[in-house]
Amino acid sequence: MIIGVGLEEIDEAFNWLVLILGTLSGALIGSMHLFPLPVPPLTPNIEIQFIKLLYVPFIVLVISWLSSRLVQNQKIRIVLKSFSWLYALLLLFADLLFLASVILVYDVRGTLLGVVVSWVPSLVYLGAVRKRYQQIFPDSKFLNSTKTQVLFCIIITSLTSLQMIVSIPLVQ
Repeated sequence: MIIGVGLEEIDEAFNWLVLILGTLSGALIGSMHLFPLPVPPLTPNIEIQFIKLLYVPFIVLVISWLSSRLVQNQKIRIVLKSFSWLYALLLLFADLLFLASVILVYDVRGTLLGVVVSWVPSLVYLGAVRKRYQQIFPDSKFLNSTKTQVLFCIIITSLTSLQMIVSIPLVQ
């Protein structure tokens, strides 16, 4: 396999994922008034809280991906690309849960469905993205260690979930 060709393909797939995330976030910001919020009044600046919920993670994603393209050290590049993919998948599934809540008029994030769906991105990353990167970077200890990869997924998923919990609109 030619390394450049495989890397270009997975990078192009990631670029499409970011485009989809941006479009979905823009649509969700426009429909935040439909989200099933608690009955008590929320903070007066709910729009700002939704922007933090949807766009701050997007900025983190863009910075991590651009860094993975610019960094010279291959080990750091692999970790940044892996983080970016997993983080983007987590954001996609969080946005899809948000969208499901709008459609169902019920906040599904704290339900069993929400908990199960929050771990799907890790399975997609481990089953597809990681395997693709292993073909491109066969000597990577980071990618070839299953324990390290599972721990990586647990840490990133937990931190992203915590970030989402801290960012949700607050009841006064």
